[in-house]
Amino acid sequence: MIMYKILGNLCLLISAPIFALTTASVNQTWFYPGDQVVLTLSSDGNKVSFPSIGNIDGNNILYTSNSQKISIVNNKQSRHSSQSYVIQPSKSFSIPAYTLIVDGGKQTTQPIEINLKNPEQAKPGDDYILQIEADKPTFFLGDEINLKVIFKVKKSISSSNQVGITMPEVKDLLFIKNNKSIQSTDENYNIHTLNYRLRADNFGTFNIPSVVASIGNQNTNTFGNFPARGKTSQIKKIHSNTLTITVNPLPDALRIFGDFKIKASIDKTQVKQGDAVNLTLIISGNGNLGDIEKFKLDIDSATVYSDDATFTYNQWQQKFAIVGGKSFAIPSLKFDYFDKITQSKKSIATKPIDIQIEVKEPIQNLLNKTGKLLPGTDSNLPTSNLKYYYLLLGIIIGIIVSALVIALKNIKSKTDKSLINQIKLARGDKALFDLLLPLNIAGLSAMLEQLEANIYKNAQHKIRKKDIINAIKFEHKIN
Repeated sequence: MIMYKILGNLCLLISAPIFALTTASVNQTWFYPGDQVVLTLSSDGNKVSFPSIGNIDGNNILYTSNSQKISIVNNKQSRHSSQSYVIQPSKSFSIPAYTLIVDGGKQTTQPIEINLKNPEQAKPGDDYILQIEADKPTFFLGDEINLKVIFKVKKSISSSNQVGITMPEVKDLLFIKNNKSIQSTDENYNIHTLNYRLRADNFGTFNIPSVVASIGNQNTNTFGNFPARGKTSQIKKIHSNTLTITVNPLPDALRIFGDFKIKASIDKTQVKQGDAVNLTLIISGNGNLGDIEKFKLDIDSATVYSDDATFTYNQWQQKFAIVGGKSFAIPSLKFDYFDKITQSKKSIATKPIDIQIEVKEPIQNLLNKTGKLLPGTDSNLPTSNLKYYYLLLGIIIGIIVSALVIALKNIKSKTDKSLINQIKLARGDKALFDLLLPLNIAGLSAMLEQLEANIYKNAQHKIRKKDIINAIKFEHKIN
């Protein structure tokens, strides 16, 4: 009887959750610079709570994944849960013990030591050889050099293996890959060459670490990139030599390097007052065009609007719209850079461009004044009678002036009515702007500014024609 109780208690202990298996494992216990290490925590419990991990021994978690598998054997269900954490360490480190809550109880994993392994460069005669070469070790900031990645495979090695090339990441250096690889052979090797252009965003001395070739049988394109989660056991890694390059700053505080030409063009040299002249500035050639700053254009008696600069691999462009109140000249635009050919500072500039503005004259009262006697008047009349002729002349001039004032008022009234009709019939901000600009009415200045902003700055000011008409009528009542 006692024996049965002991056996029964033993069976209960074996099936209790405390015997659920909890482990910590890694994809590799050593790594090369740039490799990723994957820690996987797993347990066979029915209900598993994993710890919250932000970093592992100072290495930030890049991403996580989890999985769960349920199986039934002899009508008994079992559950296997796991969670993986991916890091990219830069030095040897320790994975600490982690505690999981499994079916209400605590279970702790064992710590794991992970070591950094320095890569060994392939030697002549090896099955695989990887090399990197630069066409020159020193260049100026803004220039670029050519970099070759050369991968050699012995002719006796199967060509079915897949190869992934991983370029190093170096702060302030940019590797720009050409699309095609070059295939060649020598006596013992098949040779694949990739070409890169190397640029720098800063000056100084830079150490380029080894390029890594990953060789395996994953289903991917030859000389491509492997899936991030390939099985490490199927991959062989080959490391290239390292390189040291020096980037020199440009002299005279220059920022642009290359070989360039400059050109300024306009759409017209003669415009009506209020119309815009469109100027296009183009700098073409080879160099760091993307680092060219916007030009600032200041012209007296003109308003200048400028677009943001745009550029392609061989051309930089900036557009301007210039509205002048009177004739003006677009000044010469100067551009300084470090010339790639002469290896010295060079300045290029556009030529000044004269613009003629057709000014619209405002309506004015133009009266000619004269001190001469009327035609037919005898200048030799006696002095005693001369004062009567002056009096008569004054009366005649007064009558003429009065008639002119009355006539001008009638003309002005008709002009006002005609102008108001034109304003009512005007279609669009540009038509209104052209009608109002010559009037020289103070009450319209704010509306002119809003119209100008709508036309040249894509503003959305609402302009009421009724307000314009009232301002014109009010101005003429005062006058």
